[in-house]
Amino acid sequence: MELTKTAALSEEESVQPGRILPQKKKILTRQNILCWVIVSVPLLAFFAFNGFTIIFSVLAMFGEMEYNRLETLQWNGFENFIRIGEDIGTIWQSVKVTFVMVLAQFASLTIAIIMAAFLSQGVRGTRFFQTLYFIPYVCSSVAVSIMWTVIFGWNGALNSLLGTDIDWLNNMENPSTLTWAIFISVIWQAPGYGIVMYCSAFKSINPALYEAADLDGANAFKKFWYVTIPGISTITFFLILAGITAGLTTFDAARIMAPMSWDGYAGPENAGLALMYYIYIEGVQFGNMGYASILSWLLFIVMMIPSVYLIRKRILQLEDL
Repeated sequence: MELTKTAALSEEESVQPGRILPQKKKILTRQNILCWVIVSVPLLAFFAFNGFTIIFSVLAMFGEMEYNRLETLQWNGFENFIRIGEDIGTIWQSVKVTFVMVLAQFASLTIAIIMAAFLSQGVRGTRFFQTLYFIPYVCSSVAVSIMWTVIFGWNGALNSLLGTDIDWLNNMENPSTLTWAIFISVIWQAPGYGIVMYCSAFKSINPALYEAADLDGANAFKKFWYVTIPGISTITFFLILAGITAGLTTFDAARIMAPMSWDGYAGPENAGLALMYYIYIEGVQFGNMGYASILSWLLFIVMMIPSVYLIRKRILQLEDL
């Protein structure tokens, strides 16, 4: 009897007037289908043009080839992986140089936000300066690297300006000068894109927020920190991800400013050996495509870790809003 009464009460509660019953969410809505179609277009294009190379790189990790010819691929077990332990010193050197290149991207991002903050104050000729700062970014990275090679050369402009006699790109006494020369070339070229992006982002911030900050007695620094920085957080997030990717894949500047010597060194003590450049030397110059494939996947993992972390953190921040 009690079970019958309970069932009757539940039926009465379910049919109470004005009560909205919960509806099941549809998985395949028109909006979801449209999103999947839009996302699938670049994914299909990626796998159509790069799918074979991905499969080939996985196979190459466990084999060796002659002159990088696919028909000569032979299984060699895990010899390529064993070599990683033998070359750990060179790999660590390439990681350190690559880390410096990532720092160059963050330094350029800092320069970009500072310059954009000044240009957003209504300075005359703002568009002219935006264009002027953007020119290095659109210039060929090879041409920019050649220019800085001339500047840092033994008979270059830097020695003429300082009155010194130092080969900055081939300094045996202090090899790190090569790394910092590449660092400077990256900083000179990279900020232009960030300046343009930040100048546009500053215009999208609601002026009422600055008026409210003035009423609260906030100074210029507090307004910049508590109003401007949160207002451009989306652009900053994008530029950080792009900067990390650009820093980890630095190649042109290292290739031009630290040409490979006859014994396979990228400058004195491999001071210009970025990880991407190391992959090129092993895979193209020496024909060790299997070992280069392992380094490529290592670079992929290194790129994925900060990217996934930052994206996940950004998603959680948006969910809290």
